[in-house]
Amino acid sequence: MGSDVAVIGSGVCGALVARELVEAGHEVTLIERGGLKTHAEQLVDEVYELDIPTARHNHESHPETPGYPWDYLYGVGGTSMHWTGVTPRFLPSDLELRSRYGVGRDWPIDYRELAPFYVEAERALAVAGGENELFDQRAAHLQPPHPYAPVDRLVAPLLGPYFTLPQARPTQVVDGRAACCGSARCRLCPVDARYSSLHTLETLRRRPNLKLVDRTVVARLRMRGGRVDALECIRADGERTMVRAGTFVLAANGIENAAILLRSGFDDPDLGRWLFDHEHRVLEIGVDRPTGHGRGSSLATGISYAYADGESRSRRGGLLVYPYNPGLLTKAPLVQALASGRSGRDMRRQIERRFERTLVLDTIAEDLPRRDRYVELSPNRDGLGLPLNRIHYPVNSEYVQRARRFLTKDLEARLRPLRGRLPPVSLPFRGGHQLGTCYMGEREGVVDPDQRHHRVENLYVSGGSSFPTYSAAHPTLTIAALAIRLGRHLSRA
Repeated sequence: MGSDVAVIGSGVCGALVARELVEAGHEVTLIERGGLKTHAEQLVDEVYELDIPTARHNHESHPETPGYPWDYLYGVGGTSMHWTGVTPRFLPSDLELRSRYGVGRDWPIDYRELAPFYVEAERALAVAGGENELFDQRAAHLQPPHPYAPVDRLVAPLLGPYFTLPQARPTQVVDGRAACCGSARCRLCPVDARYSSLHTLETLRRRPNLKLVDRTVVARLRMRGGRVDALECIRADGERTMVRAGTFVLAANGIENAAILLRSGFDDPDLGRWLFDHEHRVLEIGVDRPTGHGRGSSLATGISYAYADGESRSRRGGLLVYPYNPGLLTKAPLVQALASGRSGRDMRRQIERRFERTLVLDTIAEDLPRRDRYVELSPNRDGLGLPLNRIHYPVNSEYVQRARRFLTKDLEARLRPLRGRLPPVSLPFRGGHQLGTCYMGEREGVVDPDQRHHRVENLYVSGGSSFPTYSAAHPTLTIAALAIRLGRHLSRA
């Protein structure tokens, strides 16, 4: 089979690159190692992936580092099938860490260049949100924001600057997508309002110039004369096939993009290096009044930038903070009460009071890219005979730890009007973002500012793997903006 462009990976990045190319009239082959499972089918069994050989997760931890819970999906739609829809932009300073604060590295593109593609990405994902003067975000093209929950109104005066949280969950019906139902069941949206790549692909699959090839793993790139000539693929039934195209785009996650290049014999010094993620740490803070938790249209509706930026980033990472609207999970307090012999109405009142007077804040911190966090090929193999992706991921650096220590101390001062008491933290969400393994730079890194491989003119590597640095902000909107930018670049080429 042959086409103008072959795109590997059908998540947010791959779907939006394909959309731009298809709409410009190019013949596109979109390759996905997982299978197609509709949202309606996911709702039946609450499982996102098909149980097929090509969808089996294929990473392992390096024996020298602790395990890390990398969270991704193999299926048509990729990991967009189970995210919560949070879509803040990066701050301008997030792209200029080296020039502003003397740490990390600068991106080879600046915020002004990325801003129009943020607008296009917010339209494509039907993002609901308000204005944010920190990065000059206008609201005219956005869906109306999700209203503040009661807990937002409690903490906003204490944690400013504070804004409505942008989310890819429309508050009004748009392009056939339902409006948010307000159930706060966002990872598997009951009404299919929260964006996934399946929304984009549902339209594209009706176009004659898109061919979707699922249940197919790209084993390696075949090179000829300094260019990619074809993809060597393995189907779920074991059949080996070749896919030919004029241009090739790797749009899988950061682990898989790097692994495909490593399996193909690429040896760039930065390839697979600089892997990064951000982890969520949840604070459960006792206060002296009802918090208002348990109400709100989604898991979170407001976001604090009190710790996101400033000269302090030369010494410690930026953080974002937002209240978790569902509030305290009562299972653990209930078990503790029963184990201690309490029961009946007194126990119920005690747990209700603890729920009402516990402020739950999700905090997200950035780390600096580190060369000692990397993906390599394992001597062990998966069921298809390919090397497993071995991940070396040491614990967080002092840059992050200083940020978290400062946050704890400063929150105590900011929440003094509520008589806040900070207990130990929990780590509920990690591993959702696999970034940085093929980062872009003018001459350094793996790809150039257009995400084209430095040495192979018809090979592009996109998605979060091309990020030179990170931020405390979720990456999905930035991935989408870069995908649209790449798709339009290829359409003009």
